[in-house]
Amino acid sequence: MFHLVFAYFSHLIKSFHLHGIHSPFIFQLEKKCLRDDSVKEDYELLSRFRESGAASNLILNIEDHGAGSRVFKTNERKVAKILKHNCSNKKDTQLLYRLCAYFEVNHVLELGTSLGVATHAMAVSRPQAQITSVEGSPEVYGFAKKQLQENNIQNVELICSTFKDFLSQHKEEKLYDLIYVDGHHDGDATITYFKSILAHVHNDSVVVFDDIYWSSDMTRAWNQICKHSKVTASVDCFDFGLIFFRKEQSQERFFIKL
Repeated sequence: MFHLVFAYFSHLIKSFHLHGIHSPFIFQLEKKCLRDDSVKEDYELLSRFRESGAASNLILNIEDHGAGSRVFKTNERKVAKILKHNCSNKKDTQLLYRLCAYFEVNHVLELGTSLGVATHAMAVSRPQAQITSVEGSPEVYGFAKKQLQENNIQNVELICSTFKDFLSQHKEEKLYDLIYVDGHHDGDATITYFKSILAHVHNDSVVVFDDIYWSSDMTRAWNQICKHSKVTASVDCFDFGLIFFRKEQSQERFFIKL
């Protein structure tokens, strides 16, 4: 992990500080969304949803289609442990909530439902939006679906599928305002997903990648994505990265440690 932290801060040293770069779009994003520390009323709903998972005694059999786990030695895992090690933490969940509200999203694609923690946050943030969430492990999919139903979440379509199969079966150019990629953690696979995602973005879309410093392989993929010709701005927040496609902005990389 040390070499990944070192790589991240090396990027920071080589970069201008955000306020030294004249990008009103990124400046406002940082000020009004990324660093918004005001307490939202809905945060209590997010906390309750997380607590309901933490209180579960269920054991789920996981079908892992990604890079595997650094924590779990078997595919039988307690829900509370999955929540602790594989779901978006409180800070990132609240950030996803704010991103959906800030960009006023109407169509969201999530690759990696897990227990539905991030799914729930995005759905609560924008009840008028349609959230499509893809999960490859049937028992995890079933648990998340039940949790969302019990919390009266009605604007989420859950799909049990691998990312690869979903993207290959949905090649029609349905456009999403926000795409959240949280799963697999394999560099080459992440780049492949990104290329498939390009058919589903518009000028004002944002793509969020989780765990960009999970491994040197994921960091390599992230750096390659940032250099793609269709990417005009990227924001590296260490835990995750944001990608933008705004043609009115020249290609530039930003680093904001939250």
